[in-house]
Amino acid sequence: MRNNYNKKKITFISKFKLIKYLLIFLTLIVASFYFYDYILEKKIHREIIQEFSKKNDFVLASYETNELIRVDQSEVSKIINKYFGKSIFLIPLRDLSNQIRELNWVKDVNLSNNFKSKIFVEILEYEPLGLFFFNNKIYYFSKEGKVIEIFYKGETFIFEVPSTRDKSALENASGIDKIVAPMPGRVVKVLKASGDKVNEGEGVIIVEAMKMESELKSSIDGTVTEVSAKDGDTVDLGAHLITVVADDAEE
Repeated sequence: MRNNYNKKKITFISKFKLIKYLLIFLTLIVASFYFYDYILEKKIHREIIQEFSKKNDFVLASYETNELIRVDQSEVSKIINKYFGKSIFLIPLRDLSNQIRELNWVKDVNLSNNFKSKIFVEILEYEPLGLFFFNNKIYYFSKEGKVIEIFYKGETFIFEVPSTRDKSALENASGIDKIVAPMPGRVVKVLKASGDKVNEGEGVIIVEAMKMESELKSSIDGTVTEVSAKDGDTVDLGAHLITVVADDAEE
């Protein structure tokens, strides 16, 4: 019987070829990273879009907001102005919205643009529920219980909404309720005159602060003995307004 043998040819790669293949492999890896970083990360696209936008006036040049009552317009401007001169197509509206949403009194925000050079900003503001002065602290809060920052004479006050109002703490041991301005503002209307009788919880004066009116009430039954303000007066934080003395107050 005739045997057939398969002969295998063994080939050795030279050192030169091995180095050449290794260099080609490394080049492909470097090129892949460059492609990902420069192409897939859209750096080229961004440069092209920005250049196109400049030539054709598709860069942010202005913005428009709805009427704002409590939100600081200048703070909104600071955020948006950083994007002036940038292509209207490259402005990250979501990031911009999140930055504006962090401002005081901003409940929600909606942004849109005209695909030319203008951004439209619609801001929904928190509605204040009320404010009052208690234990030398100002409580100013929204219906949602949001903590509000108040700026007064260069200082920042951060106050939380109390869960309950401690009636006994509000009443002076001697039966005297001295009502003061809870924050800088204006007297809208004095509701009681000296000598008038008042009941606990009855309004005695209306003040306006940060474009919101608040009726300040007596914490005790008694008689108005002193009125230190009149309609239209501008008052500072803690300024005395009205004093109510209980009928059985200690002399």
